[in-house]
Amino acid sequence: MNTPIATCAPALIPGTDLPMIELLPLQATHARMVSGWLADPRARCWLDLDSGRQEMDERSLFLMLTGRRCHARLTRVPGSDAPYGLVCLNDCANEMGSAGIWGVRGHYGASLPNAAVAAFLLQLANGFLELGREVIGSWVVEGNQFSVAMHERLGLRLTGRQRARHRMNGRLHDRLLFDITRAEFAQRYPRVPSETGRTFAALAAAEPAPSAGARA
Repeated sequence: MNTPIATCAPALIPGTDLPMIELLPLQATHARMVSGWLADPRARCWLDLDSGRQEMDERSLFLMLTGRRCHARLTRVPGSDAPYGLVCLNDCANEMGSAGIWGVRGHYGASLPNAAVAAFLLQLANGFLELGREVIGSWVVEGNQFSVAMHERLGLRLTGRQRARHRMNGRLHDRLLFDITRAEFAQRYPRVPSETGRTFAALAAAEPAPSAGARA
């Protein structure tokens, strides 16, 4: 039974109107729960876990999510004792400095408004401030209007499309490609913290002022 969520106004992520939520490391005890989330047809149809696969056994899924190429976090609303979803950065070891982001909702129904948007934002901060990524990309199946709106709200730019790239319900759909660069994120969200409290505002304040010789 979940602990009731407090009815008072939630704390906000600094510099935004989004609720502050918790990102939790994935543990072995969560494996069955997360596997069940991704097996739900409402979630599975939008996914591509690896080479077009939309299903993966519990052990393989856990190893993928906890490997060095993936930075996976469970999402939880403060005041609740149970996670409600998963948000992941994948391809984190890419030597070109890029990564991808995706997520899945585990519990449908009433939840904190904009919790999914907040989870993506905080995980993007982790990608740039903790993992040193230079650009983070994502793709959305055309027709998934909620996800498109979320990407646009967060400031990810539509950069293209992959035609007939996603099979769902026996039909092929295009995938829309989005991304955001480190510089764009820093300008838009200077006060949004990573999981260790780093922010781009603090990094900028810590930079030494240019010397007189440099200004000349």
